[in-house]
Amino acid sequence: MKTVLVATIAVGVTGGLLAWKERPEPGADPLVLLLAGQCWWSATLIFRIDAATLSSKVFWVDISWIGVAIIPIAWLLFSLEYAGYTEYTARKHILLYSIVPAITVFLGLTSHSHQLLYTNSVIIQENGIATLNRTPGIWFWIIAGYTYLLGLLGALPLLKLVTSQVDPFRGQSLALLLGLLAPWVTNVLFLTRSLPSAGVDPTPIAFAVSGLAYLGALTKFQLFGANPTPIRHARNSLFQQMQQGALVLDTHDHIVDMNDQATTALQTTPSEALGRPLEQISPDLSALGSAAQAGQTIYRPPGATQSYDVSESLVTDIHDRTIGRVITLHDVSNLLRDQQRLEVLHRVFRHNIRTNVQVILGNAAYLATHNSESKAATLQEHAVEINELGEKVRSVIDIFEQSREERDTLSLNSILDECVDSTSESYPEVTFEYASGQADFTVDCLFDVVCLNIIQNAAQHNTSPDPVVSIEVEQDGEYVQVTVQDNGPGIDSNELALVEHGSETPLKHGSGFGLALVVWGTDIAGGTVDIESSDSTGTTVTLRIPILSSE
Repeated sequence: MKTVLVATIAVGVTGGLLAWKERPEPGADPLVLLLAGQCWWSATLIFRIDAATLSSKVFWVDISWIGVAIIPIAWLLFSLEYAGYTEYTARKHILLYSIVPAITVFLGLTSHSHQLLYTNSVIIQENGIATLNRTPGIWFWIIAGYTYLLGLLGALPLLKLVTSQVDPFRGQSLALLLGLLAPWVTNVLFLTRSLPSAGVDPTPIAFAVSGLAYLGALTKFQLFGANPTPIRHARNSLFQQMQQGALVLDTHDHIVDMNDQATTALQTTPSEALGRPLEQISPDLSALGSAAQAGQTIYRPPGATQSYDVSESLVTDIHDRTIGRVITLHDVSNLLRDQQRLEVLHRVFRHNIRTNVQVILGNAAYLATHNSESKAATLQEHAVEINELGEKVRSVIDIFEQSREERDTLSLNSILDECVDSTSESYPEVTFEYASGQADFTVDCLFDVVCLNIIQNAAQHNTSPDPVVSIEVEQDGEYVQVTVQDNGPGIDSNELALVEHGSETPLKHGSGFGLALVVWGTDIAGGTVDIESSDSTGTTVTLRIPILSSE
């Protein structure tokens, strides 16, 4: 028996050294600790067999509990790290797992003063050999049950890998499970007195099989060369880092998982959403229902500027039963904005420019045979409109180019001062009500173009007998609110379609790029624009501009 135990220690030490060389690979440290615990138990059994007196034999049994207590904890930690369940190997979990083993070691070292581990210890003669016979106490069965529990918990992750499509993982998991089962079965047979052992627990002898199995996993199956640890973390990472929002629903439409992108899209938090029906969290998204299965469906969160393309896929089990579904939210806000911009550009070049060119050509043909000042004026007027349109097109292109670059910042006071000064020179009949020199804020330089267009439009289209344009600035948290109000006739509803609905109707066209430039520039700069217009009160444009710094 001693020869087998020495061989067991040799195999364990060899496996431990190989595992030590693989540090800090996941599972290496716990495997070293596991093999060290087995070697300790085997070594104490050798000294126990050689001991001649009752006290000496009891001593070696008592200190053997150090190795006995280490083995189940090390096995569980190794299995969890190896299979990728490292969230359960944090320090707080290790301390929790160690409570019962720590108590066991203490009780083992103080067994002379109580009967919790053993109630009686005597030496008996069997086949001419003096062996120690000890009657188990209540804590003996507690630690035995706890050891089997940790062994089972550690086996569960490995059982999932037995059917892995990766050949090394199958070999590794089978070898590791064999390393667990050999001493486990041997110990069960000993405790149930089904194995003749002359009163000596033969579990350490079975560690020879364990050691060989672990050596096979380390060498033949490259235990730390091909490791399944990243699988779970990679899947979780992909779920969280994917660009699309993803919601996992059960068959009753309760949210059981969601990534950060979905949390943002639904304007909620995991603690508020998980476990609750989707209808309570987002009635609009829930109302889409099975429509997402039929094709692309656009979801717009209330009060948000983002738009999401919604798709849905069913989750089935191995029996092809539907057990839930995954709703994917792909942010298509930029795509829709680009589509909107292309529609407006197409309208301008198809309608506005074509109309102006036709007028110019018609009047030019008339002037070729008739000397008409009115026709010449009309021709000049439409040529000016084309020139102004070209200027706005250039401004829009500049805005699009700046959206892809790091932009400068400007003083809001200087922006508004210059806008009012330049517009008042062009429209001297308009009264501007603006208190210059207020608290200043640094904002995105794009608001220079935005504010200029808003103020110019308010003055240019104001047909009131006494035209007035009022400008007010007010801080609102991390934003500054600029309100431009005029007493003109208001803006036509067709013009407001771009602001209210994001596009224009195919049969009704606006007159130019003014509002489009304001909406697009504000959106790119991270602000919002709100326009209220009526025949009786004129137009009020409210800009909410992010404050980059204040003075």
